[in-house]
Amino acid sequence: MRAIDKFLKKVVLGSDRRVRDFCEKKPSRLRFYENKYMPLQLSFFRWHNYAIGDHVLGALRKSTEKYIRINLTPEQMADVKYTSKLRDDIIKCRLIYKTHPTEYFLYGYEHLDYWQRKEYLSDSDRWRILHERFGKKVHREHADKWFFYHLAQPYFHREACKVGEEAKKEDFLRFVSRHHDFFVKPLDGCFGRNAYRLEADSEEKAEEIYQKLVSNGVWIVEELITQSEEFAAWNASSVNTVRIASFLTAEGVHHNIVPFFRAGRVGSVVDNALSGGIIAGVDEKTGVLCSDGMDEEGRHFNAHPDSGIVFEGWQVPDWQELCRLTEEIHRSLPPYHRYIAFDFAHTAKGWVLVEGNWGQLIFNQSGCHRGVRKEFLNYIK
Repeated sequence: MRAIDKFLKKVVLGSDRRVRDFCEKKPSRLRFYENKYMPLQLSFFRWHNYAIGDHVLGALRKSTEKYIRINLTPEQMADVKYTSKLRDDIIKCRLIYKTHPTEYFLYGYEHLDYWQRKEYLSDSDRWRILHERFGKKVHREHADKWFFYHLAQPYFHREACKVGEEAKKEDFLRFVSRHHDFFVKPLDGCFGRNAYRLEADSEEKAEEIYQKLVSNGVWIVEELITQSEEFAAWNASSVNTVRIASFLTAEGVHHNIVPFFRAGRVGSVVDNALSGGIIAGVDEKTGVLCSDGMDEEGRHFNAHPDSGIVFEGWQVPDWQELCRLTEEIHRSLPPYHRYIAFDFAHTAKGWVLVEGNWGQLIFNQSGCHRGVRKEFLNYIK
């Protein structure tokens, strides 16, 4: 059965790719391509052949239904003709532009034409392009938080310790003796998942925490960041951050594109959108928030639902210093680190680096209401 599945996917994907490439070579074909051509994968659903279609698009169909329910009003859901057309378009965009259903709604694809949609960089394309361009080595160095901590240690301005693998238990106990309250996250974690704030006010408690950590993977523990009053006003339980997509071209020219601000929700210790946080676009020249806030499900907020602070028009403090610092950090790294998404926190003493990664550009593009595919490809060529 697996051999049949692989053969079916190969035939279907190959057919779609050849037709798409043929249509893209000549603009006059685009109208046919957008309005008439239906990828073979989607045709399985058009023919109501779900048994075959689910071999290729089962997970996509479920994801499509989920985000349709999240983003449509009851009145829109009741319009069967509209939802059917929207469902086809979401799946078609996944096949043509490689956009996930959540990207479809965040970018407003329903109201964009072919050329406007092509301006956006899907996350699956970003991932593929970066791996093809730079290989697995760079990604591993970004994903390993302990490695990256040592790579850019002067800019973190806080102590950290590794727990698990070859790390020594004594190092952790000495760390806890200096920092009873600390932050812990998986060594290769993402999206703020499985990140906690812990407290060890005794040797017995420190021993208990250590045993739990080493039995559940490899971790990095960090001294807590005390954010500035301006950032804490948004949400005090999480460290709120600014993410900047930073590029160094082959010619050595530095660029920042579509930064965004993130604020957590009451009770949460992280600000990631996929963990409930809210993001807003930042004007890359002035540091002023240039959009409403939005969450991972595409809901918009004029003001933070907990603190009441209005997003659009809020000035990120010390913006020019942050831009200068971003370039300084990037140039201090090995030259093959051409693209990094830096996360920064603002403290009473200035900016501190939270982490660096191959971050998504989904919320950057949606927050700033523009696609960056052309810039991205130009900067990493």
